Amino acid sequence: MRLTKATLTHAGLGLLLLPLAGCSIQVENGPGRDADVDIRTPAGTIAVHTAEDAGDTGLPVYPGAWPTHDRGDRDNADVDISTSWFGVKVAAAHFESDDSPERVLAFYRDEMDRIGDFTECRGEVKFRRRDGRKAPVCRERPWSSEVKLVAGTEDRQRVVSVKPAHSGSEFSLVYVETSGKLLSH
Repeated sequence: MRLTKATLTHAGLGLLLLPLAGCSIQVENGPGRDADVDIRTPAGTIAVHTAEDAGDTGLPVYPGAWPTHDRGDRDNADVDISTSWFGVKVAAAHFESDDSPERVLAFYRDEMDRIGDFTECRGEVKFRRRDGRKAPVCRERPWSSEVKLVAGTEDRQRVVSVKPAHSGSEFSLVYVETSGKLLSH
């Protein structure tokens, strides 16, 4: 699972920039081309902040791992969109390690165990109603090289996604929290 800062920013901007009256934009430039952005409109707010660490994912970074950089951009960001109709908070971080996917997965299985029940999936994770709440359910794809660990509910979830890369591993840590009704429902 890979969420980019640009994708999340464009989605939020489309919704929040409709009523431009009373809009304020604050941009703080970071290293390289990175910038932290806070936008406030009468319809709501959007904040995008880059990070070198796992940010607000609630998960530690695997020991010895380093942030992945694609084309000089950081892949790690905390995004918060808040309107009268809905809210979405996403914290995403992407890392690499020289260790095997199995070692990285073993570390994160222990971490996810501390959070509570989790689903391990080599395939696609959907949320289906179980025991009165929507919980993660795996649709196996045995040929997939990516393994996901998912804890939580559809409205509040943590995801670890691990796959082989070069002679080691690539992995993503993601926290997603939603509130209210999204306009697409």
